[in-house]
Amino acid sequence: MARTANLEARQRILETAHRLFYTSGLNAVSMDAVASAAGMKKANLFHYYPSKESLELAVLDHAAASMNERIARVARTSYDPVGAVQRIFEEAAAVMRQSHCSGGCFFGNLASESADGNEPIRRKVAEHLQAWTMALAGFLERWHRTGYFRQDFEPQVTAQAILSLLEGALLFSKASKSPEPVDSAKHLAVTYLEAIRA
Repeated sequence: MARTANLEARQRILETAHRLFYTSGLNAVSMDAVASAAGMKKANLFHYYPSKESLELAVLDHAAASMNERIARVARTSYDPVGAVQRIFEEAAAVMRQSHCSGGCFFGNLASESADGNEPIRRKVAEHLQAWTMALAGFLERWHRTGYFRQDFEPQVTAQAILSLLEGALLFSKASKSPEPVDSAKHLAVTYLEAIRA
């Protein structure tokens, strides 16, 4: 029973901190604010996460898990790579429309905030971005081996470019308060993949 309670408390802390970090950024959110929003004493919060940095890193891993599942789901359910990439952009555009373009990408936000001042967070964000690039590159490579793409197709370069395009579009969308940049980025990515087909 205690183990279940511990898992539930950790989950509540991670979800609460994720929401606060997403809306306000890392620097603006204190451990007091997380404890209060999670409905617990600060001492209990420190029992699970002994420092703010340990909580921040855990929240990044927690947030990355849902993105990992999204990429895996798209790869599993897609009939072709063009459709898969199109769906990634469409899901991102749907999130931006639901949030009225107020959120952007959690990882992109943290990368901007921490790039020059918080090396552990910067490294963790880079680690997850690299993992997503490798996952997408592996998916594209499998299609390349089937002859779907031309011989000169480069899965790794393409995967990095597609995710960079997506991250930039989310930032542009957040700044302009419009989902159109994500739609434009989708069109560009899909047009490229169609053009490089064998």
